[in-house]
Amino acid sequence: MPAHTGGGLERRRRIDGMISLQEAEMVDVKVVGPGFIAITVSDVRRSAAFYEEYLGAVRDPFDFGPTAVAFYGWPAFSLSAPRPGQPGPSPETTTIALWWRASNGQALFERAKQAGVRIIREPVDGPFGCTFTLADPDGYRVTIYEKDQPLFWPPNS
Repeated sequence: MPAHTGGGLERRRRIDGMISLQEAEMVDVKVVGPGFIAITVSDVRRSAAFYEEYLGAVRDPFDFGPTAVAFYGWPAFSLSAPRPGQPGPSPETTTIALWWRASNGQALFERAKQAGVRIIREPVDGPFGCTFTLADPDGYRVTIYEKDQPLFWPPNS
């Protein structure tokens, strides 16, 4: 193959018919994301009610049927039942962290705790303001925080 000439792929190695992303160069591409998050849940109706009541989710009015619901926002997200042949929710094995910003973390904590929502980590005042972690109906950990940037951001130069 010719040497890199300023665009495209320097080398293309095919592995099972796919281009290796490790060897592909993205040219003139800006990735801004995530733009959409899909969460597999055991009971769409129960989980949708939880995300609306405790996390302020605003439901997309489009009828996706009984196995899915989507919510507006950035990023937008959906709750859906497992597809045939796919595993169900597995909050114990996922390493993906869900964070939701709240204007008053302490008030949300008190409301959720009073309603019997499982609290995984009690509130602390940290770089993201009042921060705590609760569990959604399937046990996914959702961290609530108040500030998008740590208090020490930007660093002093």
